[in-house]
Amino acid sequence: MLRRRWIGLVVALAVPVGFLCVVLIDNVMSGLGACRVVRQRAFASPSGSQLVVVVWKTCGASVPDSTQASVVARGRTFSPESTPTFVSVRGHLEVVVAWSSERAVRIGFIPEPSQVDKRDQRAGDVAIYYE
Repeated sequence: MLRRRWIGLVVALAVPVGFLCVVLIDNVMSGLGACRVVRQRAFASPSGSQLVVVVWKTCGASVPDSTQASVVARGRTFSPESTPTFVSVRGHLEVVVAWSSERAVRIGFIPEPSQVDKRDQRAGDVAIYYE
């Protein structure tokens, strides 16, 4: 009788402890692939209706750090998951942004990027010029 109780107790404890271990392992594994995005600056267009948002992205040792920029309409919330980037360069660089008009912006980097991962000529209806 004592043996049955002991087995019942072990089984009763094994299920929740096993579930807890699976949850903890899942949290650790998903955290390893997570990226950290730090907003650096936002540059408003002449009328203020649009912003160029510059972020630094760090994803851990296996993925190089990058500097990225996106165009966001004023009043919209920037989200790294849903806001497309128009430029992405290797490293954490200083970005110089100068709007020429509501539909054109010039972008430069200090220092010159060692590697460019993405460099679009347009972001929606905004023309992008690189210097």
